Amino acid sequence: MPDTVQIKVAEGAAEIGLAVMLRDLLTQNLEQNPHKLLDFYNLNIPVGLNVSDAEIKLTLEFSRGSLTIHQGIKDNSGLNITADSGTIMNLSNQRIKWGLPYYFDETGKEIVAAMKSGRLKVKGMIRHFPTLIRFSRVMSIH
Repeated sequence: MPDTVQIKVAEGAAEIGLAVMLRDLLTQNLEQNPHKLLDFYNLNIPVGLNVSDAEIKLTLEFSRGSLTIHQGIKDNSGLNITADSGTIMNLSNQRIKWGLPYYFDETGKEIVAAMKSGRLKVKGMIRHFPTLIRFSRVMSIH
């Protein structure tokens, strides 16, 4: 496992506030929680992120210890997450217990309600389930 991680915003995405915020959040999260580094290094997939109410689309392209955030959703995204901005924030606030996302507190229940109502959609979650779990652990601030 390399000693450093690389997280950058690609040209064209630097003007998107969410892209910069995600870069800063992940950088800080990995610095403060080094136990998340193994999950970060094991991510090797593009993740599409569609923030429906803000009309923002990004691809988080993970490649074994590096992340590049691109404007738009790439065709080869294995996971595609579509949600409103409030649900996206809940995903980063989701607690992790026993290595898995925890759905039995207020934030977790809101995420489940968003999935049931269709406000949160995750394409590729069955095929890439281990990746989704790693992604959840890396993105969570807890």
